[in-house]
Amino acid sequence: MHQDRQCYTGLVVTTLPRYTVTEVPALAQALAKARAAWPEVKSVSQLIVRLAQLGGETLDSSERQANEARDALIDASVGLFPYEGGLAALYQSRQDEWS
Repeated sequence: MHQDRQCYTGLVVTTLPRYTVTEVPALAQALAKARAAWPEVKSVSQLIVRLAQLGGETLDSSERQANEARDALIDASVGLFPYEGGLAALYQSRQDEWS
C-alpha cells in the first residue's frame, strides 16, 4: 500500500477542485497510450489532463456529427410529405387523429 506521511497539497494555493485518481488497469492502459502519443510530456497529471481534453473533444465531435446526420435526414425529407404546410401540418394532423 502506498502511503505518504507528509501531505504537500495544503501548500498549493488554488480555488479549483482537486481530484485523487487511482491507476486502475483501464487508466494504466490509457496512460501507456498517452505516453506513446506525447513522449515529451513527463508529468502523469498533464497526461491525464490531455486525455480528459481529448475525451471532451471527442464527445463534442460525436455530438456534432449526430446533429449533422439528423439535419441531413431532415433536409432529405423535404418534399416527401404531401401535406400542405410541411411537417408542422403533418404533426397537427396526427395530433388531431390521435386525440
